[in-house]
Amino acid sequence: MLLYVRRVLGICLGLGIFFLFFLVFRLPAQAADFNVTTSPLPVILTVKPGQTISTILRVQNSGTEATQLKVDLKKFKADGDSGRPTLLDRQPGDDYFDWVSFSKTTFDAEPQAWNDVVMTIKTPPTAAFGYYYAVVFSNAGPAPQASKTGSAVSGGSAVLVLVDAQAAGEKKELKVTSFTSDKKLYEYLPAYFKVTVHNSGNIFLAPSGNVFITRGSKTVATLDLNPGGGNILPGTDRTFNVVWKDGFPVFELKYDHGQIVSDKNSNPVQQLNWDFSKVNRLRFGHYNAHLLLTYDNGTSDVPVEADVSFWVVPWKITSIIVLVLVLIGIGIWTSGRGLVRRVRKKKPESKK
Repeated sequence: MLLYVRRVLGICLGLGIFFLFFLVFRLPAQAADFNVTTSPLPVILTVKPGQTISTILRVQNSGTEATQLKVDLKKFKADGDSGRPTLLDRQPGDDYFDWVSFSKTTFDAEPQAWNDVVMTIKTPPTAAFGYYYAVVFSNAGPAPQASKTGSAVSGGSAVLVLVDAQAAGEKKELKVTSFTSDKKLYEYLPAYFKVTVHNSGNIFLAPSGNVFITRGSKTVATLDLNPGGGNILPGTDRTFNVVWKDGFPVFELKYDHGQIVSDKNSNPVQQLNWDFSKVNRLRFGHYNAHLLLTYDNGTSDVPVEADVSFWVVPWKITSIIVLVLVLIGIGIWTSGRGLVRRVRKKKPESKK
């Protein structure tokens, strides 16, 4: 009997070890999170045709495990007027891909360590105007698929490299095609402005400048245009957003536990912020927004100007103030009328 029990226990123990071994080796390994940081972004290079230029691209494995990275070369174009890039694979005729070489195309990346990759571009004498590269860092494995969400790709991260091959016939020209406010009448700030700029030249350009908010002859605000130094590719438009929000009260996004609250249509909900330390910034009246955009045409800074006017009328506050003044006026008029009547009644008595 004891021998039988031992045999049963042995069989059970053997089956347990077998299933444990089976599960351990059948469970899929957890892939390490792919998390890299690249610098700088973007890279702007200027080179004469026939010359060679190099730049250092830096990539950090920001994850917690070592990984092997590879370097791929793509190109990019503008995605509409948003300024976001769309990454594209090499196409027939893209001979400028052959000008590029890297100091290494695969390498081991330790956690939190920065790795330098030297990118060298050897331009031929026939190089002219602009070339737009995207250097993609990804896991050494299947090639990443391009994404239209920016300079990131699925399973990778890209550094944008813009090359200006300064050949004869280079033309640098920008035109403001639209400068608008989203409303002509605001109750409260913020006021939103859109500046659409067209690059009518043949090389990328980065405009700069300001939007000056004036009331009468007084400048009440100076807003930056394109503070990030975003470039406009030739033959494309780019829209820059400028916001004036220095007022009292002012609409701000509503947050709940750090998340933006949205309505049933997925639009962000705004609420009024009554910061009484800024009560002196109550905006009322007619305002003008003056755009002063500048760009470098190669020899000097060229100014481009535009204007848009709008009103700020806090009608609720104004209505309350008017109502209070009317009530005060009625009270004064009623009191004055009663006083006059009492005076008139007293005058006959004084004559007797």
